[in-house]
Amino acid sequence: MKDSLTVIVPAAGVGKRLGLGKNKAFACIGGMPLLILCMKMLAETGLVRNAVVVVGAGEVSETEALINRYQPEHFATIEWKVAVGGKERQDSVANGLALVTDTEGYVAVHDGARPFAGRDVFLRTLEKARQCGSAIAAVPVKNTIKVTDSDGYVVSTLERSSLCAVQTPQIFEVNILRKAYAYLKEHPFAVTDDASLAEAAGYPVAVAEGSYENIKVTTPEDLLLAEEILRKRRVGGAGELPGK
Repeated sequence: MKDSLTVIVPAAGVGKRLGLGKNKAFACIGGMPLLILCMKMLAETGLVRNAVVVVGAGEVSETEALINRYQPEHFATIEWKVAVGGKERQDSVANGLALVTDTEGYVAVHDGARPFAGRDVFLRTLEKARQCGSAIAAVPVKNTIKVTDSDGYVVSTLERSSLCAVQTPQIFEVNILRKAYAYLKEHPFAVTDDASLAEAAGYPVAVAEGSYENIKVTTPEDLLLAEEILRKRRVGGAGELPGK
């Protein structure tokens, strides 16, 4: 398939802010584990042929059993592997990347806690990546953003029209992502997304239109919103929730 993707799915978070006492990838939304909803969404894009799911060291067997249970019905078209996560997110993605065998084409990094990205977001991001090598999904920031100092005083107000909230997928020509992680190994620093590595290594990163429904489930409030998005989609709603 011309535009098929390998996707690294970081899902090693312990979900402290959710207060579940377990990896949030196993939290259920609409009766289905969050990770499985994400894998189902990846299959429904029609773009994904391989996935590397990254989880905690003590969760590999549980994850493999979960995927084996749901794959035949929900994402039979995806071949998958499970990798062991590292201390930080960047370590987890590096471990996942080590299992990617592609020598050309594109690899996506997509949070296991974002089950609603969908085909259109993946297509737009892939098209941007094909144009310049690296691309991220993002949406315009709705709120005014202020910079504050250590004492809690406003230092400046940023121009909202130039700001965006970054999401996943983040899609890269596979060798660009490999070179970005090689750069990180030589110049260690903390990052919160993979595009930052590409930027630091000197590669341009394009921005594709994301979706306000492409939420990352992090807090109890996010779980409620995810339930509402899923309910709306199951009854046939095709648009964004109010407030876009």
